[in-house]
Amino acid sequence: MNSKTATYTGFDFEVDGFPAIAVINKDLRNAVVQATYPTFVFIEITPDSYNEIGQPEEEEYDYLMEVEKKMMDYLEEQTVTVHVGHITLYRKRQIIFYTKEAEKVEGFLNYFLSTIERENSVEIEEDANWENVSAFYELL
Repeated sequence: MNSKTATYTGFDFEVDGFPAIAVINKDLRNAVVQATYPTFVFIEITPDSYNEIGQPEEEEYDYLMEVEKKMMDYLEEQTVTVHVGHITLYRKRQIIFYTKEAEKVEGFLNYFLSTIERENSVEIEEDANWENVSAFYELL
């Protein structure tokens, strides 16, 4: 599965009274595909600049997209990992992957995220049933 040829869909919703936008890879809704990638990878990045509703300003949005693309390119080429999508919340960008190679992914992310000069965090956990993103896939 390659994110460059994937079909994504968007969802608009609210969290704590602020707008949120999710962009999710529709091609990953198949349970057979999901079974190949049992580990949830959740990255949260705090933008440097944002507007009055907490969304990244245009230049910051472009920078966050570039960061996400670099992660996607490396993880999809060098590990058994798929890009699920991202969620933009009030002063947060959350990027979601699922992988079969958690240790390799964690090693890369620990290095790569130290270079982006933004506050960030990474959570990696087993989620063979994709429960962490099931709400999005139920809406498709």
